[in-house]
Amino acid sequence: MIDYDNLLKKIPRVKKILDDGSDEIIYHYTKPEKLLGLLESETLRFSNALYLNDKEEVTYSYKLIVDLIDGRSDLNEKLFSKIREHFFNKYTNIVNGNDNFNYKYEYYTVSFSTESDNLTLWNNYAKGQSYTGYNIGFCKNELIKDMIKKGFSSVYGNVIYDRKVQVTVLNLIFNKWNKEFERILKLKKVQKNSDAEEPLKVLFELIDILGIISLFFKNPHFKDEKEYRIIFINSFGTDTSKPTKICEKNGLFVPYIEYKFQKRTVNSINIGPTLDENIFYTSTSRMLLNFGYGNKAINRSKIPLRY
Repeated sequence: MIDYDNLLKKIPRVKKILDDGSDEIIYHYTKPEKLLGLLESETLRFSNALYLNDKEEVTYSYKLIVDLIDGRSDLNEKLFSKIREHFFNKYTNIVNGNDNFNYKYEYYTVSFSTESDNLTLWNNYAKGQSYTGYNIGFCKNELIKDMIKKGFSSVYGNVIYDRKVQVTVLNLIFNKWNKEFERILKLKKVQKNSDAEEPLKVLFELIDILGIISLFFKNPHFKDEKEYRIIFINSFGTDTSKPTKICEKNGLFVPYIEYKFQKRTVNSINIGPTLDENIFYTSTSRMLLNFGYGNKAINRSKIPLRY
């Protein structure tokens, strides 16, 4: 199992950009029928990141990595030609629909927002003026602590939309591992019996850290979502691997992993904009009482409806 936490500790500035460690509430937006099943089963789904809503979302970061390498002549060619080839192949395989992927490690993600009352996200889960969306507010630190306890050792943080920040993050990573690679090459010249696997270790570490960081980059056009992601790396054939299930979504067969959360990690239930807010409020209150969430706060959207 790859220890991504230790890899991120090598670049503390990047780690802090993703998450500054503050205890905040993060919000999981969903439709009414999904909210019902989610609270009744106390289960969140980690979905396979390869089958997210938009193919461009997956390839965006890979293309950025390739373009940035092409623009930097100071990087070690021996190392970064391999990095470029790796991510260029991943990009073209996804674009062309080639089944040429390594299923040893798969990335599974569950999405939240740092905003409790986000019009962009409400619009994704509402129909007309009477059908409203919902979100569940989770205590971030408690949720992540519980995930780790249950073997869901995850990488987590805010999605980065600002292209300048994305480039800064990639350059910090490039510089860190380029320096390490150059150091090892110099050492090998001096010490003829130095470990021949060390350069390969740098290569694989760099591929791993770029692979996970790429899942926190999105096109700036999506910035209004204020997304926060928790990513679980599923390793097949190991003691830490989790069983996967399959659901159909927009015609795709999407692998997912179930995570059972604790009621104590739930902070609030938030109701999206609706004309009939009173009946939605009382209906939600009764439902929460039925499933043992009667002590949780229920909040109504402050966004006015236009009609």
